[in-house]
Amino acid sequence: MKIKLSSLCLALVMCLSLAAVPVRAADPSVKASPQTFIVDGKPVKAEIYNIDGSNYFKLRDVAMLLKDTPARFAVSYDAQTRMIDLADGGAYVPDGSELKTGADKSATCVPSTQSVTIDGEESGLRGYNIGGNNFFKLRELGYSLGFYVGYDQEKNAALIDSGCYIDRVYYDEGLPVSLYYEIPRFYGEGEGLRKIESDLARLREAFAADEAVNAREYAAEHLENRGAAAWEEPYQAEWSASVFTRNDDIVSVGISYAWYMGGVFDYGMTCYNFNTAFGVPVYLTDVVDGSVAEIKEMIVKALLEQYPGVEEAGVMGAPMDAIREKDIKDFSFYVADGAVHVFFSKYEIAYGAAGVFDVVLPVAAQPTTKG
Repeated sequence: MKIKLSSLCLALVMCLSLAAVPVRAADPSVKASPQTFIVDGKPVKAEIYNIDGSNYFKLRDVAMLLKDTPARFAVSYDAQTRMIDLADGGAYVPDGSELKTGADKSATCVPSTQSVTIDGEESGLRGYNIGGNNFFKLRELGYSLGFYVGYDQEKNAALIDSGCYIDRVYYDEGLPVSLYYEIPRFYGEGEGLRKIESDLARLREAFAADEAVNAREYAAEHLENRGAAAWEEPYQAEWSASVFTRNDDIVSVGISYAWYMGGVFDYGMTCYNFNTAFGVPVYLTDVVDGSVAEIKEMIVKALLEQYPGVEEAGVMGAPMDAIREKDIKDFSFYVADGAVHVFFSKYEIAYGAAGVFDVVLPVAAQPTTKG
């Protein structure tokens, strides 16, 4: 069963969408999307537009692509009320219009005047009408209907995974700050998946009890000191989840954070890896062959090759003691397309100005369960 966004979250989405329409409607940047699209590992073709930097799909195309998956939904339209209703989990009935491509109709793009409900309740989804069809932002559809939307930078491809979705909870409590924490949820009944979800849920509970409280207090104090004008500034403390790999062997998840308040900016990511069948944590030594010392030297070499100016950027240590002294279980890494990425957040091995480092190791990830 999909976990719905809270009413507070829904209200915020609606407010943001409604507030943004006049700006976007005035002169949206629209073009046929140059990206490829992969649904559950298979490339697909559809009429897709990039509007102001985000991908927009036809509702019926998305429903068609997901109709035989746990993320399925039905689409109906009431001509009298001009209302589109989506039935979460409902069986989609094709009408023959799906997944057709043709001429670029970008020039016809206008804000859609139709409302969308999900199971009879206002969804907050706002879209555009292009060539007589309604298009909606893919990520917003994913949040609302329960499927995962990702992006593969190397392939310049948008990814849809019908086997999982992102569950976001807001903690702003009325403050003008985007404060939320996301975790992935997984379809299926496997004991390992339930354990993974439980472990990730505990991370969010710890966040709610500590960092969320601190973020609210920080924002409230700063807003009080700065006065009414400060309420117009962007404040954010966002923890966003990504699912890099989900297969029968490993679930590889990243939870990135972006913090900006009162001129202070910080960002980074912590990765969590699990054996799919048993839900137990997976460490770098489980997916990379070699001794601890050999693996660390592999990381050092790959970092120097992929970031040739790293030592001048202020790496802490001489030359790579920060890596060599780190406990092997504390390395944050993720697996994507079979490759192992070791990720260092700001300040982890370098001064903040150096930013983050995403180091790809020159070996393929080994199965987490060997033998």
